[in-house]
Amino acid sequence: MQLTRSQLIIIGSVVFVVLLAIGVFTGILPGARTLTQTAPEVSLTIWGTDDRELFNENLNNYETLRTNVRVKYTELDPETYEQTVINALAAKSGPDIIMFNNSWLVKHYDKIIPLNETQLTQKSFQEMFPEVVGQDFSPIDKIYALPLYIDTLALFYNRDTFDKKGIALPPKDWLDFQNLIPKLNEKDLSGNFLKEAAAIGGSENNIDKASELLMLLMLQSGAKMTNEDFSQASFSQSVEGKYPGMDALSFYAKFSDPEDIYYTWNEKMANSLDNFANGNTAMIFNYSSSAGKIKSKNPFLNFKATEMPQPTGSDKSVNYPDYWGLAVTNNSKNSDWAWDLILYLTANDNAAEKYLLTSNRPPATRSLIQKYINHPTLGIFAKQALSARSWPQVDEKQNSAIFSQMIEAVVGKQLNQRDALLQAEREVTELMTTKK
Repeated sequence: MQLTRSQLIIIGSVVFVVLLAIGVFTGILPGARTLTQTAPEVSLTIWGTDDRELFNENLNNYETLRTNVRVKYTELDPETYEQTVINALAAKSGPDIIMFNNSWLVKHYDKIIPLNETQLTQKSFQEMFPEVVGQDFSPIDKIYALPLYIDTLALFYNRDTFDKKGIALPPKDWLDFQNLIPKLNEKDLSGNFLKEAAAIGGSENNIDKASELLMLLMLQSGAKMTNEDFSQASFSQSVEGKYPGMDALSFYAKFSDPEDIYYTWNEKMANSLDNFANGNTAMIFNYSSSAGKIKSKNPFLNFKATEMPQPTGSDKSVNYPDYWGLAVTNNSKNSDWAWDLILYLTANDNAAEKYLLTSNRPPATRSLIQKYINHPTLGIFAKQALSARSWPQVDEKQNSAIFSQMIEAVVGKQLNQRDALLQAEREVTELMTTKK
């Protein structure tokens, strides 16, 4: 039987697609394996804080691909998740794989097994993910975890309020931002706030992510959060004759100073997310994950996220990340297979995209970032992932509390800004010394 040219092209295309699929799932992907008839039966367990529905399709596809592997996912309470994992691993009863926060490596690196370079090289890792993933998950040329997504702090603003005040565009830098404060504040005849321009200047008592916002301002200003050998905190120290940590704290604190023209927040106000959802606060700073919380509080609020303001005149952007990845625990007896599953879920764009579409979270791989960079809701977070920067913390929760207490001390006039900064630096250093 002779085939026409068109039929040959169609058959060739089909063969190519089949071969491509085989290649993607049995060798071209970093870490992928070619199964043999002697492949061992393997059971893998995953613990995480995500709903299992976010993984269902990908785990089913993986089990179809790896017919010798069965995967069980267990969802745990986010409030007690970290301690539950620590206790289980200490008792040698933990899972093969855990969801792993981007700030955890310093305090939990001894509980996880790094990736074998034969499954993914350092070069491929660096080409696949933004720089911040290397900072967080591979600071010493060993890959300890891979990201499911990358979220970053952004500015959320009330579009109706902006339109009412005749403000056509959100601020692009911090100078633009502060100049909007007097225009957006609304006060009664006694000078009390009716509506606030922005949730900034206060502590974690009523500003969600206040500590991370101040940390971001320090990083944007050029502060060195720790010294080179990670023996002490250094955000109060001078950098090229300037004191960027002090400058960042001063800038942040002025928004809660009643004597300042840019005063817009105080400790008596309601929670920032509630105030924003109620239409009483025009701008807040938070992660993309907060959008769902805001909508649940007020489905009719007309708001939008925009890029985080940057220092005026700066030639580069700095953004602050918060995200989760997957890591293999030292409890696993099938660590290579566990890493094979992680690579499928994170390094395979097909699986990674299914996860982000189901979870509505920003992408983590550079290729998906490029694909989603103009997305109407995820685009700004995708773009900001490329300029996200973090700093090593031995305990992110305690650091957040220390920064919040520093803000409280300044706002409450208990300490001047310099003394409050030095006290916070000493407390973070003590934390580093005792927990390192």
